[in-house]
Amino acid sequence: MIIRGKVISVEDNNLLISKGYSIKSSRERFKLVDSKYGLLSLFSLTRRFFRAEITGFYILEGGTQLAIFKKGIFRKFPSERSFIKICSTPRGSKPLNLVAKSKEEVLFGEYFQNVENVPVHIYLLNIITGVLNVVYTFKKGEINHIHGLFNDPFSNRIWVVTGDKERECIIGYTEDDFEHFKEVFRGGQEFRCCQMFFYPDFIVYATDSQFIANSIKRIDRKTLEIIELQSVQGSVIKGGQVGNVSYLSTTVEPSNVNTDKYAHIWVSKDGLHWEERYKARKDWMPAIMQFGTFEFPHYEGTIKDKLYFSGRAVKGLDGKSTYIEL
Repeated sequence: MIIRGKVISVEDNNLLISKGYSIKSSRERFKLVDSKYGLLSLFSLTRRFFRAEITGFYILEGGTQLAIFKKGIFRKFPSERSFIKICSTPRGSKPLNLVAKSKEEVLFGEYFQNVENVPVHIYLLNIITGVLNVVYTFKKGEINHIHGLFNDPFSNRIWVVTGDKERECIIGYTEDDFEHFKEVFRGGQEFRCCQMFFYPDFIVYATDSQFIANSIKRIDRKTLEIIELQSVQGSVIKGGQVGNVSYLSTTVEPSNVNTDKYAHIWVSKDGLHWEERYKARKDWMPAIMQFGTFEFPHYEGTIKDKLYFSGRAVKGLDGKSTYIEL
């Protein structure tokens, strides 16, 4: 089944689907208020060239919804009909993800080109007031940008991953609201990642590099030993986890090492055993019109029998969604 638009949230049998700046479900319809990029998002070529689309969606405790859109973060309270921009990203187009700290606060890291190697910040955003505060700063030259923040449900830690070049790739955490930051791993492309998955005795991450062959790796929580679980066909930028089910997609980007022309979806039900479940070929447009990959929705509650995903710059699924049976 092909769904026109991007499935951004799944709750039981109710799908929230974005198309342009409109968001709809089987029960209701909303709009995202952004006169400039909302208009550009209506047309396939401008959507892709300007990256004018929702790239992250979250539902906080209490039902407040947040969307990452071009140049900002948008909010909708349960009683409202529109998503309103509450925060412009200080630098760069958008963060790669958000992490909920409470029902009124989220954290995110800066993601921008950073050609001058300036300091890079992690922010705390109050979604009620829109006030943005810096809670941690990587010093000048330490990193290029932040790939993601992740809540560890088996500890009180928030993990942070960074990139891109040698010595800029860090996997680390805070357990005191960024009063301190602990670097666990720091080095080259083997620690460059955008996705982490959490289990009681181990943590899994997938590498995101155009310079090395990519793979899914396991970190033992006690010994910190790293073991490769599965090689994959390209860099891993998109993924998610609901309970024990983890999933990710590979990306088709220009690389002398990763030459596969297909984006692939890999799924695991225990974090250790990964199975390739779907693939689609990169479409004919050049990389400036986006890399080929798949994106996944927010799941409210448990994941049941279907894993939904949308295509980006892949044949037959760009701007559309479908699912696989788990």
